[in-house]
This record gives sequence, C-alpha cells and structure tokens, in this order.
Amino acid sequence: MQVIKLNCIFVKIINPKTNKMAKKPAYEEAFEETNALYKQAINAASLTHLNITILSDNKAKDIFKVVKANKLLNYRTGDDIIIFINEKIFDQLEEPQRIIVVEESLAGIVNDIDGASFEIKPPNVKTYKAILRKHTYATWEVIQESIETLYQVEKDEEQAKKDAAALNKKK
Repeated sequence: MQVIKLNCIFVKIINPKTNKMAKKPAYEEAFEETNALYKQAINAASLTHLNITILSDNKAKDIFKVVKANKLLNYRTGDDIIIFINEKIFDQLEEPQRIIVVEESLAGIVNDIDGASFEIKPPNVKTYKAILRKHTYATWEVIQESIETLYQVEKDEEQAKKDAAALNKKK
C-alpha cells in the first residue's frame, strides 16, 4: 500500500483488495472567510478550549459533517474535532444562511459537566419538512413535549404498580 501526505491528511492510493486506485478524498483547507465565520461561532458557543479544524470536501453529499478525532489523529495533529464542509455549496448560500449552517454544525458539540471532555450529539429534530411547513416548528415541538410527558407518566404509573405489587408481596 502506498501512502502520500496531502494537506496533513494521509490518503491511501492503492486499494490492497482490488489493487486498483482508491478514491481519494478531496480534502483542502477551508477558505479564510469560512474559517472567520467558524472562529466567530466557536467563540460565541464557548468552544474555544477545543481544537476544531475546518476542512473543505466539495465532493461531500451533505453540507457539513462533524467528526470527533480519534486518539491517534488527536495525538498527531492536536485536533479534537474536524468539520468537513462542502464549500462549493456553502459559498452559494447568502451570508445569514452561512451563519446558520456554521452554528448548526457546532450545535451538536456538547461539553460534559466538568468541561474536561465533550461529545458530538446527533440532531434532535426528526420529522418531515411538510409537517413543519404546515404546522410550524413551535406546534410540532409542543406535541413532541406532550408525547414525551405522556410516555413518562405511563412509565411512572407502571413503576408505581410494580412497587405496590412488591410491597404487597412483602406483607
């Protein structure tokens, strides 16, 4: 297997299984304007204690992807998080839209209570666009909170029945 270094990212050139050229990711350093937007958003989100690297991947199907660096990459580069952004698409957005995309990409980075560690959480809104267009996000959110509360009440009632049954058994 042949390996070359490209912008501090190691890329496999030959696929050992097929002995053919492997597709190489097109990672590049992000534009200065993109880095400036991220710097502002990282400061606003109080994530300055993390080393967040922004890389451009214009072949990506999603506008961004947030990845926690593994221990080896963290050791070699000092990166805690790498955000891959499709700048080809990102640059076509209007400035307010870019800011929202940047904030969205950072929203899943959550510090633990002690502040010494962090995790990347998945998005917490999962529904259909047509529902949000028809009923608004606020209405959808109230329904979701109601459903969550009803499930919790049901769970509490079941636990109360189990506790009562266990108490009756002891008598």
